[in-house]
Amino acid sequence: MNDVYAFDLKLVCGGYAYFSTDTLGSAPDDQGLEFRTPSPVISELFSRALEELGQTYTIINDTKSLYEWTCFQGWALVDISFAYEHMPHWLRKKKCLISPFGSFTDIALASDSVRKRTFRGKFKKRILDRDNNQCVICSSTENLTLQHVVPYSKGGETSYRNLVTLCEPCNQKLGSDCYRELFRLAGLKGDYEPSLVNKAMPDDKALIRAVQFSSNIMHTRCDLY
Repeated sequence: MNDVYAFDLKLVCGGYAYFSTDTLGSAPDDQGLEFRTPSPVISELFSRALEELGQTYTIINDTKSLYEWTCFQGWALVDISFAYEHMPHWLRKKKCLISPFGSFTDIALASDSVRKRTFRGKFKKRILDRDNNQCVICSSTENLTLQHVVPYSKGGETSYRNLVTLCEPCNQKLGSDCYRELFRLAGLKGDYEPSLVNKAMPDDKALIRAVQFSSNIMHTRCDLY
């Protein structure tokens, strides 16, 4: 079985390639942020998993197939030797936030607001309106606060998809742990990256694969060439 690098090229813009890739990580720093590094995968196993997700992929082992891939984008399995020689800038480690889906986002891609601890003004109102101006646990409408599902102290982002409405008593009971059930209570998806599944009606096998993939996927960018 051959080892390869797996990249999902999302966008080519302004001389940058925006992509996702399977990674290995390090222990979080004091801000809860992790360094993630692209990791080789087993070609036969990974390609089978992509097929279960309904994804197609390209094999890259020369400059011609690399160029064609940057035009059509999507998933690619890249020969390790070719990646080392022609794509070393794709293999650099990046400091990352943890997304609500359990995946990782290069902090260089995150807006300033995502790293703030709180939402205010119209952004806070959007979340309160989404949650019907009540606590998603007990339905109280008094003393409402916003709570990170993936805690801010553990690298969680301050965003619409990672904040839910709680009353102060429920917020205090939960503390600083991660309770993913809050995603369901707020009508949000928090089990896997939706973009991983390319099926209108995903089966159980596809959903299990998506959850497995999400825990190691990093979203980042690099210079195209």
